[in-house]
Amino acid sequence: MKFILHEIKLWFKDENTEPKNYQFLPNKVNVITGDSTTGKTSFWNIIDYCLLTGKATVPTEITDKVLWFGIRFTINGKEMSIVRKTPSNGSVSADVFFGLGSFPNKPVNNKEIAEIKAVLDEEFGISDNLRFPFGKGLGKTTFNISYRHFLLFNSLTQTIIDAPETYFDTTFYGKEEYDKALSHIFDLVIGVNDMENIKAIERLQEIENGLKTIQNQERGNQNKIKNFKTEIFSLIEKCKTYNFIEYSDSFNNVDDAILTIEDIIANSKKVAENSKLFSEINGLYESKNELQAQVNAISQYQREYDLYKKNLNKSADSLQPIEFLSQKVSDQLVDSYETKLFVESLESSLKNIKVNLSKKIAEPLKVLGDVKGLRAQIQEIDKQITQLNEIKKNYQSEGEKFIILGEIKFAYEQILKREVIKPIDTIKLNSLNEEKERLLKVPQETSQIKFSMKTLLNQSIQRNFNQLSSLAKYNNSRVEFSSEKMILQLIPDGHMFALDNVGSASNYMFMHLCLYLGLHEHVLNIEQDHIPEFLFIDQPSTPYYEGKNDDKAKLLDAFKLLNSFVGYINDEKKKHFQIIMVEHASKEYWIDNDLSYFHTVDEFIGGKGLIPNEIYNK
Repeated sequence: MKFILHEIKLWFKDENTEPKNYQFLPNKVNVITGDSTTGKTSFWNIIDYCLLTGKATVPTEITDKVLWFGIRFTINGKEMSIVRKTPSNGSVSADVFFGLGSFPNKPVNNKEIAEIKAVLDEEFGISDNLRFPFGKGLGKTTFNISYRHFLLFNSLTQTIIDAPETYFDTTFYGKEEYDKALSHIFDLVIGVNDMENIKAIERLQEIENGLKTIQNQERGNQNKIKNFKTEIFSLIEKCKTYNFIEYSDSFNNVDDAILTIEDIIANSKKVAENSKLFSEINGLYESKNELQAQVNAISQYQREYDLYKKNLNKSADSLQPIEFLSQKVSDQLVDSYETKLFVESLESSLKNIKVNLSKKIAEPLKVLGDVKGLRAQIQEIDKQITQLNEIKKNYQSEGEKFIILGEIKFAYEQILKREVIKPIDTIKLNSLNEEKERLLKVPQETSQIKFSMKTLLNQSIQRNFNQLSSLAKYNNSRVEFSSEKMILQLIPDGHMFALDNVGSASNYMFMHLCLYLGLHEHVLNIEQDHIPEFLFIDQPSTPYYEGKNDDKAKLLDAFKLLNSFVGYINDEKKKHFQIIMVEHASKEYWIDNDLSYFHTVDEFIGGKGLIPNEIYNK
């Protein structure tokens, strides 16, 4: 991806002070050189801030003086300007100017950060094809890729330039997120569409979950079928036990068993006829009881009638003296009206009793039924009951069978009421298996592509390593990038394994330069779209100045390597590349040694710095 940084501009809080700008040239090693603590390192912080970082990394002594920071650049042939208001209280500002073309005279907030990031994502080649490697139907990867992830390969910061075990400054951008993203982004940078691999792995997990769901459903179906068969054949055994079917009957499949059970249940009415026996006996007992009640009523009536006649006879006997008195001694009785009334009353009662006793009353049996006939009916009923009781003894077991048959019928109905077996979706199953088979090839294909790309990458790194003259001890050595450790390893000639330690900080500085230059050379070779064609390098002279080892030959070797790289890309590859470097070393290094691709942007010496003295000292 073609990227050229043209200008960095600072607008100051002091409105009476003119803005300060720094110009950069394409296809050059643009150098800001000078003394320590002059703000050289802050150039990358400013670039990163204007590229919309979420961290405020610009030093406060600078933000205290500056109101707006701006960068002007060309990306994929489009000139753009991004100007961002200075951080406040340690927090980044959301006020951003974004425009096509040059800087505004006076920056104003005119665009949401999210909108600008969307534009930059598109320019960095982060399209839907990358976010949705297998189409939107399958969704995007869980890894939310951003253009900012690629800046990791555009900045060789002072923190890591000579570090033995760290080649990418993930801490500067956000260690946890960038450490996690590093291997995936690195694969994308070297030409491996790792998003396909990531999505393939994610999709394979989804497919495995889908297949597992179907398998569980099928396993559940099989268990239901097994349990169904077990319960059906259990009912068959119960039918055999109670002689509904012959014990010797065998069934080849569950369908035959079901038909047999349904036949037994359908024929239950025949068995139910036997139950009428019990109802008939009960009916005979009820009839007998009714007849016996009639006999008892008649007997009770006869007893009471006989007692009545007996009492009448006794009453007649007791009244006999009245008749005698009336005939024999009436003249001797007191001749009074009351006495005559009393005697006449007694005589009348006696006459009535005699009349009643002389009457022939018809027997009530003629009305209520002949008691003899009733007793005959009772005898007949007793005879029937006796006969039925004999039959009942034989039908007791049949009654029990009927109860068992009811249990069998109920159990069978409950089996049928259970959850219906839902067939698995065979179309989905076949589709998932086909997709799985296809996706399983993706990691293999990715692995093959990764091997090829890593081989090409190592060749580019090796080409730059071979340009060095300061590592005579390791002449003819082989360099190889370890994607497992994310470091460059050195394998001396004749050795099988990489060195654990390549020596001094100076050697590690060279290893870092070779990796970054080789990486960008490889990116240009494969015409990868995601990483900008520029590199920020923060003070390759650090190992010499910090160690008080002013080895000019080694430092010059590093500068020559950078110069030759830009020349190689421009002249031989006919492509573009830009390096922005901040340095302690003076410009005489590249001027006196005819490093034609070096360009001095500014010198921060004699008290001069990123912020002009007249502003800085206010």
